[in-house]
Amino acid sequence: MSPDTRQIFLQCLSDFVHGKATLCPATDWAALFDLAARHSVDGIIYHQCRGSMPQDTARKYLSRYLGDVVYSLKREEVTTGLIRLFEEAHIPSVFIKGASVREYYPVAPLRSMGDIDFVIKPEDRKKADSILKEKLGFDCFVDNHSVWTYWKDNLYIEIHDHLFYEQLANKTDYQKFFDQVWEHCHNAKVFGVESADLLVPDEDFHFLYLVAHTAKHVLNNGAGFRAYLDLALMTKECEASLNWSRIAEELDDLKLLTFAKTCCSCCEKWFGVEMPLRLELLDKGLFEAITDKTFRDGVFGLENAENGPASAAKDIRRSSSPYFVAAVKRGFRRLFPPYRDLQLVPWYSWIDGKPWLLPAAWIYRFFYCGAKKLKHGVKYLIEPFSKKKDVLKRQDFMKEWGL
Repeated sequence: MSPDTRQIFLQCLSDFVHGKATLCPATDWAALFDLAARHSVDGIIYHQCRGSMPQDTARKYLSRYLGDVVYSLKREEVTTGLIRLFEEAHIPSVFIKGASVREYYPVAPLRSMGDIDFVIKPEDRKKADSILKEKLGFDCFVDNHSVWTYWKDNLYIEIHDHLFYEQLANKTDYQKFFDQVWEHCHNAKVFGVESADLLVPDEDFHFLYLVAHTAKHVLNNGAGFRAYLDLALMTKECEASLNWSRIAEELDDLKLLTFAKTCCSCCEKWFGVEMPLRLELLDKGLFEAITDKTFRDGVFGLENAENGPASAAKDIRRSSSPYFVAAVKRGFRRLFPPYRDLQLVPWYSWIDGKPWLLPAAWIYRFFYCGAKKLKHGVKYLIEPFSKKKDVLKRQDFMKEWGL
C-alpha cells in the first residue's frame, strides 16, 4: 500500500469528521476502497470522494455506500420492532457502541456495524431469548454466559448481561466496574425510537467504556480506525459536557489513563480533533508504530498476522511471575482450565452448575483435542517459548502504548 493511499484515506476520515468534502487527486481507487473495506468505512470513503471520482469509478463503488445506508435502514426496522416487544415485556436495555455512537457521526447511517449490541439484566435473559427466537425468528449461538449472539438474514444482534467480561493485561476487575452501567445511563432515542425501557450510557461512562473496549481489541487482535473515529467524534460533539477531570481519574483507577491519552493524541493527529485528554508529547516513533499497526490490523485486527502472539503476550504480562514460570502456568491452565473458564465454552455446557464434573471435562477434552486438535494444542503450549522474541516485542509495544 502506497503512502499516498494511506494519506488520502486519513484525509477522507478527517474531512468526514469536520463535515468537509475531500478533493482527491488521481489515486489508486481500488487500493483505497480495499483499505476502506478492511476498516469497514466503505460508505464514508465513497461519501467523501464521490465528487472527485471519474463516473465509471463512482458507479463501481456506489454499492459500498448504498450497502451501508440500506443495512442501516434494515437495522432500524428490526430494532424498532425489538424495542417495542421489550417494552411490552418490561425489559430494560442499554444500547452501546455503534447503536449509540452513530448519533455523533455527521451522517449517522455511515457508522457501520457488524452487529447491534445492548445490555440487559441477567434476570431478563430468558424473556429476551424467547422474544428474539419465537417472535422475531432469530437463531441463537451462546458463545459464553455474558453474550448471546442472534442472527437472521445477515443481521446480527449481541445481547450482553455484562457490559465487560474479559480480562486485560492487569489485575483490574473491569467487569465489576462496568456492571455499574445501570447506575450511569439515561433514556435516549436509538435509531430514532424512544421507549421508557430504552437507555444509553451517560456520556462520561460511555467514553470510559469505549476506551476499555478499544484496549481489549488492541491487546487481542487489534483495532482499526473506526474505533478511534468513535472516540474523536464523541469528543468533538460532547467536549463541553464531558467531565474530563472525572474521566481522567476513573481511567487512572482502571489503569488505562496512559493508553487513553496515547489513543487520543493519535486521534488528534489523524483527524484534526482537539482532544482534551492527551499526552503532553507523543513520541514520533510510537505514533508511527501505532499508525502502521492500525493500518495493518483492519477493523478487528484479524488481517494482521503479527497479532499471533497477542494472547501469550497478554497472559504473561498479567502474571506477576518471571517469564518462564508464567509461560508454564499458562500452559497448565490450558491443559486444566478452571471451572470458571470451561463452563463458558458451549460444548462443555454440561458442567455448568456442576463443578464436580470438571475432572470428567478435562479427560474428555484431553482425548478430543489429542485426536482432533493435537497440532493446534501443541502450538499453543510451546508458543511462549518458540516465539519468545515476538511475545516480548509485543509486550514492550503494549507497555509503551500504555497497557
